[in-house]
Amino acid sequence: MRVELTRDSVAMGDDVWAPHAEAREVPDDASVKDVLDAVRGGGYLASIAGGRATWIAETADGTALAVVAQQWPTARLLAAGEGPIAGLADGEGVVRLHFVYRVQTDPEAEHRRLAADPGGRRAR
Repeated sequence: MRVELTRDSVAMGDDVWAPHAEAREVPDDASVKDVLDAVRGGGYLASIAGGRATWIAETADGTALAVVAQQWPTARLLAAGEGPIAGLADGEGVVRLHFVYRVQTDPEAEHRRLAADPGGRRAR
């Protein structure tokens, strides 16, 4: 299964490479968590000095799937992120994920905020 990634920039110098597009092939039976943890551990998400970057993983339509924090070992899923990655594929069989940079916002607070939103929409 093809997963296409984009992410926000973390600094002006990082803007040169925006939208930071990357594509990966993942097993069809991979979970959303498996994919997000591979992205987190694979160097795609920019790290910042101080080690406290917070990211929100969202679908192409803006549905928040999880909070990914530089200081956490794994992604923390939201309700929409439970299940297989294949469930997020579009009509072409492609999953499009975007990572919203939330600077050094407390990831626990971000997770609570997003979990309390019944629609799980718009991480921003």
